[in-house]
Amino acid sequence: MTGCLTPVGNYCNGLGYGPKTTDIAAIDLEPKTTGVSLAWGQTGNLRSPSASTCKGAAATVSHYNYGSSNLFLADISPSGSICAGTWNRNSPGGIADYTICTPPAGSSGGSCTSTSCGIVQMTASAGAVTSNPVPVFIHPPITSISFVPNAPNSPEMGCVSQNQAGPVLSPVPLSGQSTANVTVLGPNGLPIPSADIGTISYTPVTSGIVNINNTSTSGTGVNGATTANMPGSTVINATVSQTSSGSAAGYFYTCPPKSIALSVVGGQPGSVPNSTKVTTGTPVIMSAAVTDTRGNPITGLQLDYTSTEPQNIISSTLGQVTATWPGQASITAICQPGSCNPAPIGQIGVFGNGTPVVSNTLTFTSPGRNSNYLWMASTQSQFFSSIDLTTGKPGSPIRLPYIPNSMVMNQGGSNLYFGSYRELMIYSATTDALSKEDTSVPGVVLAISPDGSELIINDQLRQVIYLYSTSLGAVSSIAGVGTRAEFSPDGKNVYIVGPNTLYVHNGATGWSTYTLNTTPPGPTTTACNLDNNTPGSGTFDPFCGANVALTVPSVAAFVSGSPTTAYGFCPNVSNPNAPIYYPQAASVAGIRTDALTATADGAHILGADIADNDLTDFGVTIPTGMCPSTTSDASGNTAQSGLTLTPSHTQVSLGVAASEIDQVVASPTSSVAFVLYNNNSGSGTGILPAYSPATGTITPVQLSSGAKAPIAGIFSPNSTLFFVSTSGDDLVHFVDPSTLTDTQTINPGLVDANGNPVPVQMMAVKPRSTT
Repeated sequence: MTGCLTPVGNYCNGLGYGPKTTDIAAIDLEPKTTGVSLAWGQTGNLRSPSASTCKGAAATVSHYNYGSSNLFLADISPSGSICAGTWNRNSPGGIADYTICTPPAGSSGGSCTSTSCGIVQMTASAGAVTSNPVPVFIHPPITSISFVPNAPNSPEMGCVSQNQAGPVLSPVPLSGQSTANVTVLGPNGLPIPSADIGTISYTPVTSGIVNINNTSTSGTGVNGATTANMPGSTVINATVSQTSSGSAAGYFYTCPPKSIALSVVGGQPGSVPNSTKVTTGTPVIMSAAVTDTRGNPITGLQLDYTSTEPQNIISSTLGQVTATWPGQASITAICQPGSCNPAPIGQIGVFGNGTPVVSNTLTFTSPGRNSNYLWMASTQSQFFSSIDLTTGKPGSPIRLPYIPNSMVMNQGGSNLYFGSYRELMIYSATTDALSKEDTSVPGVVLAISPDGSELIINDQLRQVIYLYSTSLGAVSSIAGVGTRAEFSPDGKNVYIVGPNTLYVHNGATGWSTYTLNTTPPGPTTTACNLDNNTPGSGTFDPFCGANVALTVPSVAAFVSGSPTTAYGFCPNVSNPNAPIYYPQAASVAGIRTDALTATADGAHILGADIADNDLTDFGVTIPTGMCPSTTSDASGNTAQSGLTLTPSHTQVSLGVAASEIDQVVASPTSSVAFVLYNNNSGSGTGILPAYSPATGTITPVQLSSGAKAPIAGIFSPNSTLFFVSTSGDDLVHFVDPSTLTDTQTINPGLVDANGNPVPVQMMAVKPRSTT
């Protein structure tokens, strides 16, 4: 007797009959969720099908057959290529089949007809198994996709608060949901029926502003649900399967901050009233409570914390205040586009997006004393010198490749940058050794950014202003002449003032120029730069020309001249076609200034001039919160106008004979300010005017015998010394700001080409440990 064994395990049901485990059980065809959207005559492809067995394992298929529910509307080739119309089949004359796609009948008029638009189901089959259908949407060519993000009179009109749901971007109005009206237009400017479009996918250009859910069932149009994220506005691009809108579809607005309230978490009272004590190694934590324009809280905001004395006291991006050296500093938080509350150029100011927001200011003091390094240079000498005040002895003067016309040092105290009309000269402040010469940017070094990454250099002969990266070289430029420049503490704005123009560079908006409606102070810029082509002539005046000073916090830049004016950082977008990003914020009629400075407490702008031989104390109240608005709807949304400052002022006589005001220098503690000047007649008496903002009076400080005019000065970072250079004796004097007495002098050792001593015109200082 012979028996047989049935291999039941080779069958799907395990009973020895029916489909086998190696047979095709299912075919998956994609994209089944979104489908394929094609314009008339456009071609596309289905993804390669995947077959599986009843056990879920991959099944081998040698060939698939493709099917279309309407070959006249959407044809498909044997390889799975789709035609929005019909393929050429069995073409004569050697023309390859499936290479020419002819639009469907009725498409010539540009509008949908019963034969030219619709949905076609595509399938793939093999081994008597048919795949899931994939919808193919056939429609006219799409010329634009646009939407109004928030319909008028809807709860979401305007901006949407953080973490709250915004409108659904859908061409189909949805019951019970706020829907942005999406419009898809064809070549004749008429809307394309939403049922023929397919699934629209949305992508924000700035992903951090809004989260968009593009998951939906094909053809239902319910994708595009939005949730507000970080403050700002962004362009949203729309794509329909293989067809893009080709331009921005619309904008989304997440509500900006209206106020930023800084406070100290714990901390001890400092030595100055209303200040907090911070010591080396013991940080103090600040808390920032941010509220948006709808009154809702904002978390996770990227704020810039700015310090008036970053060498001594600084805050991290998380609000942790640390002290490196003794001193006093005012710290402010700013939400500054583009890292915070950004907006596209054309949307700046809409609902308050794209504009800066300023917090209140906190004061910190770090107790103790320290010594200093001091560097000295002159536009009349090819040497610079330095002194370590721990030893008290100046080092040997160091010869530069060319006579400098300017000198700045980075906040970290690691590099010195000397300008000349031959090249930029960079020296290590640690070794006093030349580290780089760059002939591509000759000119005057006007300013360095707080982080030391950028310089402003002006070639006043060729009239080019360079924004120079210390690591990459010149990265941007603009035609013009500038005599002074100042970076905002966050480094995102730089203000450059020339004889008749204010130049502003912002990382988000680029360069802006504004004509100054003032008479510039002092001699003309040409007179400032006599004989600059002749190295060693010694005729360049580093103090000549207009001056600029930033308020604390840096909401406005005051510009010297007659009258003294100010320009704010709040844009005026009353005319959206011609917005003014830094409009005039104040003009103090009848008040001339030649040199300006701001006090660290934010309460004063101090200016001096030779025409009236006086000092003007401008009392300023710095606004906090968001920029002022021109309109406000019922939901609290705003459009922005320029900032308006209304400074008061008092004047007091300088009590000296000056031919030029060189500088006004305020102490880091805001307790005293010194006026530096020149006297070309040689009849100076060595009087240094010291102004007290608290009392509104000037005290004449008598410098030691031999000094005539105090030319230039700089405070030590801890405010315990004021270094002032003088003509007559060509020395540097140490003045005690607390007692207003001249305590010591040093000889910088600077000489001209003939070996004659010259006074110091440029100084830089950094702290130095005494241990």
